[in-house]
Amino acid sequence: MNVYLAILFQLVLPVLGMLALERFLVFRMIRTPGQIAWVRSHVLLHPNVISRMRYPMGVVTVLLYHFGWPRAAFLFFTFWMITDLTDGDIARKCDLSTRSGESIDPFSDKLMYTPLLVYLAWKGEYNAVAVSLFLVFDFAGQVSRRFITRTAANLFGKAKTFLVVVLFIITGLVLIYGPLPFLGRMIHPLLVFCTGLAICSTAFKIIPNYWYANILSLMNMVCGLLGAALILRGGDPLYAFGLVFLGQFLDLFDGRAAERWGSTPRGEIFDDVADGTTFGLAVGLIIVTSFQHLSTGLLLGALHLGATIYRLVRFVVEKRKDGVAGGVAMFSGMPSPGGALLAGSACLLLPWELWKGSLVLASAVLMVSRVPYAHFGRSVMGKVPKFVRVLVLALFLVLLAVGVRRDEYAAPLAIVFMAATSYLLSPLFAMFANRGRRS
Repeated sequence: MNVYLAILFQLVLPVLGMLALERFLVFRMIRTPGQIAWVRSHVLLHPNVISRMRYPMGVVTVLLYHFGWPRAAFLFFTFWMITDLTDGDIARKCDLSTRSGESIDPFSDKLMYTPLLVYLAWKGEYNAVAVSLFLVFDFAGQVSRRFITRTAANLFGKAKTFLVVVLFIITGLVLIYGPLPFLGRMIHPLLVFCTGLAICSTAFKIIPNYWYANILSLMNMVCGLLGAALILRGGDPLYAFGLVFLGQFLDLFDGRAAERWGSTPRGEIFDDVADGTTFGLAVGLIIVTSFQHLSTGLLLGALHLGATIYRLVRFVVEKRKDGVAGGVAMFSGMPSPGGALLAGSACLLLPWELWKGSLVLASAVLMVSRVPYAHFGRSVMGKVPKFVRVLVLALFLVLLAVGVRRDEYAAPLAIVFMAATSYLLSPLFAMFANRGRRS
């Protein structure tokens, strides 16, 4: 049997079957008040109990693999990680969340993956230094819950756990089916990235809440400055755009952090300076280098930078004038991150200067326009099913990791361009949807 068909039938379909069954059962169990009351009355269905059931399962997984049942180990580990979705849904929908549960759940995750990390490092599959560093910061974050008021996992911690599971999936496929194209090369970069997330997760538990938004904005601005410096030193604009994309990811969360935990008095202005640096200056320089005639590039780059600055200043002025506090669900004009992704990806991906110039011009015009755009994080992402978001993110990360190893980024760049183009056209989609509802 072809190795990929073997993976499909022996692992992928069973895992999808377990996930579908779990989602169906959870949906059926907590639909009505009577069902919720029934779940609340059964102690074995309490989310803290389900979390504690996972405590020894990492060791069992290692034993299954060590004694010659690698596929059983893969499916066993996957099953118990799926239960992490189960206890979360029960806790939220059955009002069974507890302060102790905020510590028990992430601790159970650590006990699931720590034995595997140690075992695979001992076997030489993982870099022992990276695993040691990961575990030091990971358990430092767990211990810190005894001394701080914030016990729930933060965004970095959740992302870390998700990527650790992805790391195990890729490692498991390689160990079970032998060397596979591209996948083996992704293991070390993923481990390093997980270690970085573990460090960030621990650091953000210790730092005061009201500094979260500013730190994310600062990281965003650093991405923009590094991207601009890279281009000015003659570096590849593609890598500068990668820094812009990272800044986009950070910008997606700094507003939410400010709403949830507050910020410093000038935090909003600092956020705009960071956005102007990353989405205006860095992308403007990418545009300059994308045209054969320097004068054309300078004109379009300056136009993009000017439109970005105007867009950011107008937003803050009008928001304060209207007395709006916190974030908004709708924007007047395309947001600067959307304009940056559209213009930057178009300049790097498209071979025709007329098309590149047209899209740069279109994004600048839309940024200064009054066309209504929904907030991507608050309004758009929330309407996309969670499993679709996870699958798209996993696909993008796989393509990105392959691109890093091969130094070929056309596939992830195409995904970014299609997403930016879809967002460009989103007001039209919204208009047609509204007309359909009215009719």
